[in-house]
Amino acid sequence: MIDYGQFCTVARGAEVLGELWTPLVVRELLCGSHRFNDIHRGVPRMSASLLAQRLRRLDEIGVVKRVAGAAGGPAEYHLTGAGEELRPIVM
Repeated sequence: MIDYGQFCTVARGAEVLGELWTPLVVRELLCGSHRFNDIHRGVPRMSASLLAQRLRRLDEIGVVKRVAGAAGGPAEYHLTGAGEELRPIVM
């Protein structure tokens, strides 16, 4: 992970979006994928464990919200307002 060691929002954003595969994961969410397997189909060369790691990190920083599946179904990932603000950058 890149660490600029700054509190500037631009530097902090670059730390996250600069990670390998992260912009593509955000792109898949922006394009309507919400379940893990759907997101993974959009980035097939990315390992499943790395995708899980990136989704957890995006959830931790408030870009993505993980929503438990209904009746034990698969979880879904949805962009938060902060995640949606990345649309012009990623698209």
